[in-house]
Amino acid sequence: MNNIPEVKMGLIAVSRDCFPITLSERRSKEVEAAVKEAGMDIYRANTVVESETDMVKALEEINAEGVNALVVFLGNFGPESA
Repeated sequence: MNNIPEVKMGLIAVSRDCFPITLSERRSKEVEAAVKEAGMDIYRANTVVESETDMVKALEEINAEGVNALVVFLGNFGPESA
């Protein structure tokens, strides 16, 4: 028997309120697709975090899915070019 935990990875996108939330949404969906294309499983939270209230909602969402490893994706931080 192996002593290797079963990891269920989750992804939560974070958005600065000075940019459209749709930018973080779109980019997190692209990350999700790339991870799945690489043959790994990931659960992407539908809630994009812009406030503390959103964070609570997103954490409740991923906990309900049994996520035990988390990626926080800063979806609209950085250069805004292609």
